[in-house]
Amino acid sequence: MTKFNLLATLIFAGLALGLISMGAGVTRRIQSGVMAALSPFIRSSAATERQLSQLGEPQPDLPSLKRRIVELEMELDRHRILSQKYVQVLGENNQLREMVNFRRMSPLKLTAARVLKRVSSTWWSSMIIDKGALDGLATDTPVLNAQGLIGKTGKMAPHMAEVILLTDEMCRVSARIEGTLEKGILAGERAGVDIKPDLRLSFLSRSAIIPPGSPVLTTGEGGIFPPGVMIGRVKRFEIKDVSAEAVIEPAVDFSQLDHVFVLEQTLEAPGTPQTATSPQPPTPPAPKALPVDLSEIQTQPKPPTNGEGPAR
Repeated sequence: MTKFNLLATLIFAGLALGLISMGAGVTRRIQSGVMAALSPFIRSSAATERQLSQLGEPQPDLPSLKRRIVELEMELDRHRILSQKYVQVLGENNQLREMVNFRRMSPLKLTAARVLKRVSSTWWSSMIIDKGALDGLATDTPVLNAQGLIGKTGKMAPHMAEVILLTDEMCRVSARIEGTLEKGILAGERAGVDIKPDLRLSFLSRSAIIPPGSPVLTTGEGGIFPPGVMIGRVKRFEIKDVSAEAVIEPAVDFSQLDHVFVLEQTLEAPGTPQTATSPQPPTPPAPKALPVDLSEIQTQPKPPTNGEGPAR
């Protein structure tokens, strides 16, 4: 044993004897100090051991990660499609329920129809429905839904019909502004394919006071559209040179039309005045036949025969 080893052994033994001879409180304080001094080394060694243990675990390769990302994206797309279908089915269900309630509560005889086709070039002018002449429809018949007036039927096929929309400039309706005495002729206006056309109610009084938001209803004049059908609400009032016009916002959303009703027969609304018929003059009694006395009737002489005159 060298002198250095012997010296270290003696020092260690002295420290051990000193610790043994000290009290428990002093020993605990010394242990705490040693622990605090060695704690950074203990933490770093523990972190190094964790990193070394993770290196030993198998790591996923790049192709596996790409496949997993693709699978998750496909799953996300599937959930998006299901969510969109749910929203679509829910909207159709609400629309059909609204149509059933409207048909049940309406005093009109209605035929339900589905929109078959709409062309972008005539999107705001016309559309095709799946009911026609053999289904009991006729030309110039009102078309409406729960929101209000849509238009009228045009050309007919056995099981299809054209609908001329209210936004077309050729579809004209006699309309009135509720709460006022004003009424006029309502029609659509020519507009671009991507621009929703306005409705215009013409031939109004220039001195009329029409607040925005006033309801506009059909008058029933003209014999096509029944009275009291909702058309829309007033957006603004414009005074022209001779008369005035009101710009009307339609009650129906013409950009989304899937199902409609075609009016078959108009029933008289409650309170509608009956047309008075003029009283016919009483039929005079037939003249009575007067009694005739046959004895008073004289027999007329017969005309002469063979050139002979009457007997003397």
